[in-house]
Amino acid sequence: MVGSEEGHRELIANTILRETGAFNVKIHTTSSLPLPFERDHLRPRFDMIVFLINLHSQYSLSNIISSVALMDAYFFLGKVCFLATKGRHKKVQHCLVDISMVKDLADKYLSLLIQAELEDEEDVVWTAKRLLNMLKICAGLVPGMSSLYTGSLLKIV
Repeated sequence: MVGSEEGHRELIANTILRETGAFNVKIHTTSSLPLPFERDHLRPRFDMIVFLINLHSQYSLSNIISSVALMDAYFFLGKVCFLATKGRHKKVQHCLVDISMVKDLADKYLSLLIQAELEDEEDVVWTAKRLLNMLKICAGLVPGMSSLYTGSLLKIV
């Protein structure tokens, strides 16, 4: 999970870990890419990357844009998700980042976009379950389903 909002990264990660069932989930969080090389040989395979963007922070968007640019283009084939926070309900007029910019970014990289508030437990659990379902597909744990199909199945705006 990549994003400058440490509190949101930790909140979602902890909720996903509470929701997991019959398989192990390891979540790595970082504020930006690239990851340090010194532990590269110990790093497990990544099945999915979530880019967390706070719509109330221009820095959050620019951080994600610079991180996305460092990724291998082949990884975007169903294994990347953008998670936009703080842009729904009555708070839209206070956003510093227009949601259309984030939609364009997700479309440019053929990736999914989920919008969530993460202000109450119900929304955090819903978001964690959605990400966990996507992770199962990306990790190959859903028979007959490929991460290439997630765009057609799970696109939420």
